Amino acid sequence: MNRLYAYLYDDFLSDRSFEKTLANIETRVSVLGIQGRIARLAIFRSPRELVQGLVREGAETIVVVGNDRTLQKTMWFLPDLPVTVGYIPVSEPCRIADILGIPFGEAACDVLAARRIECLDVGRLNDRYFLTECRIESTRACVDIEGRFRISPQRLGNIIIRNLGTPSSYGTSSANAADGWLEIIIQPLAIEAKKHRFPFFSDPEPPRPETALLLQEGMIFSDDPVDIVIDGQKLNGFSFSFGITPKRLKFITSRNRRLLPRDADLKKTANLGTFTRARGDGGLHIFPGTGGGTGIRASLRC
Repeated sequence: MNRLYAYLYDDFLSDRSFEKTLANIETRVSVLGIQGRIARLAIFRSPRELVQGLVREGAETIVVVGNDRTLQKTMWFLPDLPVTVGYIPVSEPCRIADILGIPFGEAACDVLAARRIECLDVGRLNDRYFLTECRIESTRACVDIEGRFRISPQRLGNIIIRNLGTPSSYGTSSANAADGWLEIIIQPLAIEAKKHRFPFFSDPEPPRPETALLLQEGMIFSDDPVDIVIDGQKLNGFSFSFGITPKRLKFITSRNRRLLPRDADLKKTANLGTFTRARGDGGLHIFPGTGGGTGIRASLRC
């Protein structure tokens, strides 16, 4: 057994349907010489305490075995520990694995053995880390951008703060987790179509463009308490601070990873059209929207 490796199994893997998959994985890591202690997540045990115990026993690589939800259960504390993180997806959803080029099941063991380590950014919401995104649905909350200006949906809308986005239609991540920036998205909700006497005469809904913006820190304020979902976990409150911690998480990826190219996010944001914080110049660039309006309210703060 290699004491430098530890494998963290999600509790759903105790189901008998996963016995063969896990047996194949354990055989493969043994052949590759990277077998290690196995620990299992449990409902009444803190995952942080479990992993800290593994680290005290000498583990330097923590391999999460399960799915994206398993990974998200550990992201709020793993960036604070002196470990490298590996991932073996054995169940859906596994979009994070797709972005990082990690194959499903037993094949992921070869990626672990190759140890292609990438330092990824992690987001922060208050004192909690996140890898993927934070989301507030159907809100009029206000977002303060680095103390310079504020934006909020004109009507109800979704506010999304992304570090590592879900796969786009091009197959790459919709946000880059290795560029030192967060991406904030304002998604206005659809306006209900005008009703006519006959339904087939209803006016079609006009296009509702998103607003995308790059930033490094900010605040969210709301007059009413809002639910914000961070890496799949729900928090409630009136205000939240958020920011980016660059290169905080050491993660084993493959050469097939599909992170967004370094400058492609700026180009994409410009196409969505509206407000974009450009890298390096400290200013604000305004791009005209292409869908008949931006769907946001913005106020500059001097």
